[in-house]
Amino acid sequence: DMNDFVVVAIFNNQRETIKVRSVLERKNIRYIIQDEAVVSVDPLQSIGLGDIKLKVEEEQEENVKNILKELKKEKFII
Repeated sequence: DMNDFVVVAIFNNQRETIKVRSVLERKNIRYIIQDEAVVSVDPLQSIGLGDIKLKVEEEQEENVKNILKELKKEKFII
């Protein structure tokens, strides 16, 4: 149920999410990446700041925040 997902982090660009996504997949943690950015023709020119939300199931919230800290991504945690 989508309603049980909470936003744990907001990233500036997709590149910052790649490592996080691979770790979550390896640990079988379900997540949603919600990209609010208007993707331009040239992805490098897409400078929408803080518009890629990482959502996880509520019971995984603390776990995922710890993973983000391990990956040195704590500045994105909300």
